Parts: sequence; C-alpha cells; structure tokens
Amino acid sequence: MNRSLVASVTAGVLGGLANVMVTRELLERVDSPFFEPGRETALNPGTIGSVADAPHVWLGVFALGFVPLFATTATRLLAPGGGFVALLVGVVHTVLTAPFPEGTPMAWGTLVEGPFYASNYAKSWYAWLSLLLVAGVAEFALRRGYGLGDERLRNLPTLPLSRSQLRAVVLGSGLLVGLGIGLLSSTGAYYQSDIWTVLTILVPGCIVTAIAIAALLTRGLVTPMVLYAYWTAGTVESTVFPPHPAPEYHTHPEVLFLFLSVALPLLACLEWVLRSRVRGWDGGVFAGRADTAE
Repeated sequence: MNRSLVASVTAGVLGGLANVMVTRELLERVDSPFFEPGRETALNPGTIGSVADAPHVWLGVFALGFVPLFATTATRLLAPGGGFVALLVGVVHTVLTAPFPEGTPMAWGTLVEGPFYASNYAKSWYAWLSLLLVAGVAEFALRRGYGLGDERLRNLPTLPLSRSQLRAVVLGSGLLVGLGIGLLSSTGAYYQSDIWTVLTILVPGCIVTAIAIAALLTRGLVTPMVLYAYWTAGTVESTVFPPHPAPEYHTHPEVLFLFLSVALPLLACLEWVLRSRVRGWDGGVFAGRADTAE
C-alpha cells in the first residue's frame, strides 16, 4: 500500500469520524428528546437512537465524511472535501441557531415539537454525498478543460474523455443525484419508501444531471451547470432544513427537474451560440481540439 493511498484512507477515516462525532453531539444537545441511548429504532426511523441502535444511519453519516475527504486527498480536487467541510460548518450553525425541539408531557406520552434539523441531516447523508461527488466531477471538468491548476490533479483522466468514460460519468452522476434526491423524504423518515414517488423524481433528476454534466464535459458549457447546481442544492437544503414553523411544508423536486429538463438544453444552446459567434469557441480540449479562440 503506497503512501498516497494510506494518506487518502487516513483522511477519509478522520473525516468520517469527525462527521459522526459532530452529528452525535448535535443530536445529544439539540434533539435530546429523540436521542435516547438503548432505544430500539426501525429500518426507516422517524427518530434516531444511539449508534448501536441505528447502524444503517451512522454508517451513512461516516460515509458522508469519508468519501469526500478520501477523494480530495487522492485526486487533489477541492470540491468534495471543501464542500463537506463547508456543509458541516453550515449544519452546525443552522442547528445551533434554530429553536430547540421541546417535549410536552401528554397523557399518552411526550409530544416533541420543533425543527429536527440534526436528525434530518443525519438521515439525508446520501443526498448530500451525491451532490458533493457531482461537484467533484464539475471541478474536474473545469480545471482540466480550462487549465485551472490541472497540473496539480492526480489519478484522473485527461480530456476529452473516451465514449465509455463519458457514458460512465454522465450516467453515474445522473443516477447518484436522481436516487439521492428521489429517496430523500420530506416527512422526516430515513428514506422515501413510495417507489412511484422515487421514480417520479429519479428519472427527471437523472436526466437534468446528465444534461448539465454532458454539456460541461463535451463542450465546456458552464451556465447549465451553474443553474443546475443552484437549484439542486437549494432543493436538498429546503427539504432537509425546512422553514420553521411550517409543519406542512413540502418540496416538489419533480416539478423543478421537469423545468430544468427544458431550461438546461435551451441555456446550453444559447451559451454555445454566443461563445462560438462572439469569441470563436469551438469546444477546446473538451471536444478534442487543442487550439481555441478563447
């Protein structure tokens, strides 16, 4: 095992453990009515118990810290690791500045009311992880294609990608985000269990992600990715951290994805026409051309 792999694994383990410890601390401090060591939880828990009670959640929380830092250390891409650190800082700020959940004794038990942001963050690890990985793909394309410190990158292919590589990256990214947001439940559960709801989000989510990634990797078109990143990240954020008090607030990512499936191709065409006519852009290294007018 070479030093680079050891360093990458070490960084990943430290990131995973840090995410577990911070999440556990937030649950104990803020969601204390929900966090009861020794409490049994179901596969799709509305609440989170101890680490031993909900290993399926905590393994995901660990993976959310491990994968981005492993990827950053192994490839020198900044987006996965830097995005995770920014996410964790933002979550801590959001949780600690929001109203704390409070329990009210009732005849049948305790009624807990309040925003359960710490629990929501732990249970939505797969959605955040998919966004961080796609951010890494976008950074790779920008740095390789426009020469933005690409000499520092390691263990990554050159542009243009082969057809098989392009298909794998585009389809893989689409499935990651489509599943990540499709499984994301706005009702506080661990994952969305209605298969038809998942499919109505997965399919358009996969399509719009593929459009944004393909436009960037094959022609260096930036605006579709910018619009896609803004709305997709905003959708996940508003689902995991809904405004409070708003108990009936639900997001509808399928509507957003249908809009983006029309808007992104139009935006890509507009950018291509403007850049090719005004500045003579021909796709550069994205399209396998070494010389470009830009």
